[in-house]
Amino acid sequence: MTTCRNPHGAGPGAPGGTLPTEGAAALALAAGHPRGCRAPRRARGAVLVAALALILAAGGCSTGHPREKGVGLKTLLHYRDPATAQYFRNSYRSANLYVDFRPELVADAIVQDRTYRRLYVEMLARQLLLPKAEQARLQAEQDQAFATGISILLFTYEGKRDPSDLTRSNAPWRIFLRDDDGQLQTPAAITRIKENSPTYQYIDGYFRGLDRWSRVYRLDFPKLSKGRLGQTVGPHPVELIVTGVRGTVTLRWAQPGLFYAVPAAPAQAPAAPVAKP
Repeated sequence: MTTCRNPHGAGPGAPGGTLPTEGAAALALAAGHPRGCRAPRRARGAVLVAALALILAAGGCSTGHPREKGVGLKTLLHYRDPATAQYFRNSYRSANLYVDFRPELVADAIVQDRTYRRLYVEMLARQLLLPKAEQARLQAEQDQAFATGISILLFTYEGKRDPSDLTRSNAPWRIFLRDDDGQLQTPAAITRIKENSPTYQYIDGYFRGLDRWSRVYRLDFPKLSKGRLGQTVGPHPVELIVTGVRGTVTLRWAQPGLFYAVPAAPAQAPAAPVAKP
């Protein structure tokens, strides 16, 4: 049995005595290494080895999970319907920025594409018992918003209790969208989504990254109606960039259909029969 010096007196609980412990290292750690009671050198060495093993297992300055795999999404058991589950798998992106094992920015994003907007309106109609006319009006508004802009829901976590407000002009993070033509755009609007809004409550059912230390924003960017103008979608993936003095995170989508109403390829006319000589 290892003993630990009692700074208050002899004997167990008396001046000059010792306190028996079954694990001096555990006692010293739990008590914050009180004066006169330190873990044996061998035990302290074991604790250091275990701590180093945990750090190495965590992968250095990154999280212990590959965030591009969508670890912020709740498991399939929590999904309410297969269509929404498939949407989140296709649209959800994650990235993070760590400095000295400390999170500077954890960013997650979901595109409000045509599928999202349709599923969202269907959820509102189902839960709020909306009449068909009201559902059609809401869907028309969502279709118009998709035709004229790119909207992305951005979730941010900075590892602190006073997160930055990205709606303010002096926010430490700047946001850009590199579109399919390779051009950088700044948001036309940044709107914070409050906890009591239907959008927040809808996302909360599928995404585990929402808590009181994180923030949710809707980023709105202008967009050309390429299908209406007869233009083709550009060759570059669409990238959301959040950057500041401490570093940069980039979230990337390769699917143009998430951002544009890409017309289907026209059916080829059958080849004319070749006349026999």
